[in-house]
Amino acid sequence: MGAAHARVMAGLDAFRLAAVCDLDEGRARDVAGQFPGAKAYADYGQMLRSERPEVVAVVTPSDSHADLTAMAAEAGARGICCEKPMATCMADGRRMIAACRERGVPLIVNHQRRMSGPLVHMRRLIAAGVVGDVCLIRASCAGDVLSDGTHAVDSVRWLAGDEEVSWVLGQVYRVAPDPQEPKGVGYTTSGGYRYGHPVETGAVAVLEFRSRLRAEVLCGGAQLPGRQYQDYEVFGTQGRLWRQGDRSSPPVLMQDQRGGGWREAPLDAALATVEPMAESYHRLAQMIHGEAEEAHPLSGDSALKDLEVVMAIYESARTNSRVELPLRQDRFPLQLMLEEGRL
Repeated sequence: MGAAHARVMAGLDAFRLAAVCDLDEGRARDVAGQFPGAKAYADYGQMLRSERPEVVAVVTPSDSHADLTAMAAEAGARGICCEKPMATCMADGRRMIAACRERGVPLIVNHQRRMSGPLVHMRRLIAAGVVGDVCLIRASCAGDVLSDGTHAVDSVRWLAGDEEVSWVLGQVYRVAPDPQEPKGVGYTTSGGYRYGHPVETGAVAVLEFRSRLRAEVLCGGAQLPGRQYQDYEVFGTQGRLWRQGDRSSPPVLMQDQRGGGWREAPLDAALATVEPMAESYHRLAQMIHGEAEEAHPLSGDSALKDLEVVMAIYESARTNSRVELPLRQDRFPLQLMLEEGRL
């Protein structure tokens, strides 16, 4: 994903890619070599001091996001894009918001799916009343709640019009890892860890929004059988919408009072060609230049609400209770469950 962010920025007129940093200096050189004029670093602090970048993309293991974001803000960055999940606990998420707000630095978190054509289209159909009053939204995906479920939670919130979540009820299970395996710091789970933090094997959750609308999130071993990654369904009083995952074709299906089963809900040309990450960085540049007409869809404040729901899923599993928001647990509840011998 670091290389993907570099490619997106390098391809936009508003940006000039100045440097790439990776603990593996060879990897940094390989990526930087793809972009004329970009320098390679293996020391993040040195890169910040030497290059004084205006925009920093933090695309690292999740447990490092808070420290690296704060360092970029303190070094004078004018905008920061952090990969999801925002952080591995609420305390770190709030620290990121405070560090950026104190210095007036726009912070966005890459929950890019809400800016994709299919999800924008689904939200417009919902707002137009095509499926009546929405009573349930369901999201299903592979992976753990923190790494992958964060996208599902953000997409559910987007489809619900970013309404406030009132409470969360969740459960998780964890298959005992091989004690001989090293703790994973990247994409692949190893030793019960991924991206530098512990992960569960499967999870389910129910959320209720202020309007009483409910959502279900199913992750990992609880993913719906046969479904693609990031599968979203919307159930209304007069019909349904279905995005069958990231590679679904057609991208959005619909049922309504016309009957006849599922049929395509075609996107208009503008939505069909949108590139979410490019559009996200374009809007970040507008914010930096004071040209933005509205809040960024991927704002740090929105991401903190995603993180709160994610942490509430784990906290509900830890306490065997329904968790009312706002969440009062600052630490990572899954880590607490491990410390308590619960998993």
